[in-house]
Amino acid sequence: MNFNKFLLLLFCVGLSFSGYSQIRFSETIQVSKSATDTKASLFFIDFWATWCGPCVYASEYLGVLQKQYPDRFYVISLSEENPEVVKRFLKRKPTDLAISIDYKGETFRDNNIRILPYGLLIDANGKILWKGSPTDFKKSDLERFLRQNVKQKSIDKVFKVQEIKEQTAKADYIPTSDFEIKSLKNETYETLVRRVKGEYVHYKGDLKSIIAREYKILNSQINLTPELNRTYEVYIKKGTNATFQILEELKLDLFHTEATGDVLMLDLSNIKYWDVHQIDWGKHTAKYLIDDTQIQADNVTFNDVMFQLASVLDLPIVTKGANADELNHDWQIHHRFYNLMQSDMEDTYGIKVNKEKGNYKVYTIRKKTP
Repeated sequence: MNFNKFLLLLFCVGLSFSGYSQIRFSETIQVSKSATDTKASLFFIDFWATWCGPCVYASEYLGVLQKQYPDRFYVISLSEENPEVVKRFLKRKPTDLAISIDYKGETFRDNNIRILPYGLLIDANGKILWKGSPTDFKKSDLERFLRQNVKQKSIDKVFKVQEIKEQTAKADYIPTSDFEIKSLKNETYETLVRRVKGEYVHYKGDLKSIIAREYKILNSQINLTPELNRTYEVYIKKGTNATFQILEELKLDLFHTEATGDVLMLDLSNIKYWDVHQIDWGKHTAKYLIDDTQIQADNVTFNDVMFQLASVLDLPIVTKGANADELNHDWQIHHRFYNLMQSDMEDTYGIKVNKEKGNYKVYTIRKKTP
């Protein structure tokens, strides 16, 4: 398939089952080398990043599906990274999939993409048919949707081309100190942006979300007034106490109390850990692959993976019986069905799980008194 390179793509698809909008692409890095026709019945948006090991695996998996169904199925891998970063990555790890850039991350935010990898399957009219982790999208699912969706549209009709002035890609910013913070007055983020860049952790989001992520607790466990909950960009060197640095810089105090409510109580009396050889996504990759049914994690601590579980369940997690270690382990935890999660956690890791009323920490942030 041979298309001219274009800079801005407006892809008309549904952002939800009840309404339609547009997904914006800003630059085409590469057109598909596997699709053999200029028409398709189904289109798959593969949200990914070069630093995300599970994303690379998921894209390779989608590449196999694309080659098996080259005439009615079309995959586009979409990154919100610097185009030059993506181009350099493709030189090291080439792919036959179409690759595009999401300028300013608009499509990521519009679709509430919180976890990578993630995918959307749409039909020729732009209706979302399926969403979730790309590796959960099976060949049988694709065949079923192809049988149900025979209508085809040409790529030119699905993609609306609008040229804009080409912008010079800026080099990735490199911090000059162990901690940097700046207020983002005209930017808002529905979900926290967190990336690991070399020796630094990079945040963009509101103060509540940043502190909650640093403490590995839910946003609902942080109390602060709206005027204090501003949007910030933070660079913090690994191993540095980000919360202390942020509070000192903003002249804020943090206190904690206990609240009573529904919690997921974990009894660690008989905990048994996997080693770090159960899952291997390679070095310098994302640590998690989270889909609609399970959490997989490569080389992460107990507290890290429990934070992901609490976020998925939207339920504070409390432990008893023993203290978890701080070493890295591999994990595979079912979260969709409570009874299955309960039996799976005990059988696999010796962790007894119960939903019950319990006490959990709540943190309050306020201005320092003069």
